[in-house]
Amino acid sequence: MGEELKIKSLIITEKSREFSISINDETFVVRMPLPYEKSIIMAQTSRALGGQDIKSYPLEDYEYTRMIITLNNVLVSTPDWWKGAGYCPDETILSKLWQHYLDSETKFQEFLKKNINNKGASGQSTGLVDHE
Repeated sequence: MGEELKIKSLIITEKSREFSISINDETFVVRMPLPYEKSIIMAQTSRALGGQDIKSYPLEDYEYTRMIITLNNVLVSTPDWWKGAGYCPDETILSKLWQHYLDSETKFQEFLKKNINNKGASGQSTGLVDHE
């Protein structure tokens, strides 16, 4: 079984950090990264930019690089043809996946804020897994 976290009375499983989306009848699943995983994504993004100050890059270039690196780290289930965000020439799919990740991150954080002190949530699923 995967990593399970306990925050006060709330138990969060890997599955409860996952959000799925269907694009062109194919399912993709993102898993919200833990803080140490986010720091890995930041370090990989910095390396991909050559360690340069992000202010030296146009914002669009930085955001595109961050999107590719992040998606490569948070996608945990993809169609068989998927080789990684850097190999997907379809900008529409990339945009939909990125927006799904950002929306899911917001949804997950809102859930945590609402339920972190909820005594009744102990041991229960978060109910956050989306099936669109």
